[in-house]
Amino acid sequence: MIMKNDTLVITQERMAGWLMFNRFHKVDEKPDLKNSNRKIFIFKDSPELRDAMGKYLEFKEIIR
Repeated sequence: MIMKNDTLVITQERMAGWLMFNRFHKVDEKPDLKNSNRKIFIFKDSPELRDAMGKYLEFKEIIR
Protein backbone atom coordinates (compact mmCIF):
# COMPACT_ATOMS: atom_id res chain seq x y z
CA MET A 1 0.00 0.00 0.00
CA ILE A 2 1.24 3.43 -0.92
CA MET A 3 -0.55 6.61 0.02
CA LYS A 4 -0.54 9.67 -2.27
CA ASN A 5 -2.42 12.70 -0.96
CA ASP A 6 -5.95 11.44 -0.31
CA THR A 7 -5.65 8.24 -2.32
CA LEU A 8 -4.48 4.79 -1.43
CA VAL A 9 -2.71 2.45 -3.85
CA ILE A 10 -3.59 -1.22 -3.40
CA THR A 11 -1.31 -3.79 -5.00
CA GLN A 12 -3.25 -6.90 -3.95
CA GLU A 13 -6.01 -7.83 -6.37
CA ARG A 14 -7.98 -9.69 -3.68
CA MET A 15 -7.92 -6.70 -1.32
CA ALA A 16 -9.11 -4.45 -4.15
CA GLY A 17 -11.87 -6.94 -4.93
CA TRP A 18 -12.93 -7.00 -1.27
CA LEU A 19 -13.10 -3.21 -1.20
CA MET A 20 -15.17 -3.07 -4.39
CA PHE A 21 -17.43 -5.85 -3.01
CA ASN A 22 -17.97 -3.59 0.01
CA ARG A 23 -19.02 -0.72 -2.27
CA PHE A 24 -15.83 1.30 -2.36
CA HIS A 25 -15.23 2.61 -5.86
CA LYS A 26 -11.76 2.50 -7.30
CA VAL A 27 -10.55 5.82 -8.65
CA ASP A 28 -8.19 4.27 -11.19
CA GLU A 29 -6.46 1.08 -12.24
CA LYS A 30 -3.01 1.06 -13.83
CA PRO A 31 -0.33 -1.45 -14.77
CA ASP A 32 2.28 -2.03 -12.07
CA LEU A 33 5.55 -0.52 -13.29
CA LYS A 34 7.57 -2.99 -11.20
CA ASN A 35 5.76 -6.10 -12.49
CA SER A 36 4.04 -6.04 -15.88
CA ASN A 37 1.84 -9.02 -14.91
CA ARG A 38 0.14 -7.06 -12.12
CA LYS A 39 -2.10 -4.03 -11.78
CA ILE A 40 -2.39 -1.40 -9.09
CA PHE A 41 -5.75 -0.22 -7.83
CA ILE A 42 -6.26 3.34 -6.59
CA PHE A 43 -8.97 4.18 -4.05
CA LYS A 44 -9.95 7.37 -2.26
CA ASP A 45 -8.59 7.06 1.28
CA SER A 46 -11.04 7.32 4.19
CA PRO A 47 -11.44 5.94 7.70
CA GLU A 48 -14.24 3.69 6.37
CA LEU A 49 -11.92 2.27 3.71
CA ARG A 50 -9.24 1.57 6.32
CA ASP A 51 -11.85 -0.13 8.49
CA ALA A 52 -12.92 -2.37 5.58
CA MET A 53 -9.27 -3.24 4.96
CA GLY A 54 -8.92 -4.26 8.60
CA LYS A 55 -12.01 -6.45 8.35
CA TYR A 56 -10.57 -8.12 5.25
CA LEU A 57 -7.39 -8.97 7.14
CA GLU A 58 -9.42 -10.39 10.05
CA PHE A 59 -11.57 -12.45 7.68
CA LYS A 60 -8.50 -13.67 5.82
CA GLU A 61 -6.99 -14.98 9.08
CA ILE A 62 -10.20 -16.81 10.01
CA ILE A 63 -10.47 -18.72 6.73
CA ARG A 64 -6.82 -19.79 6.63
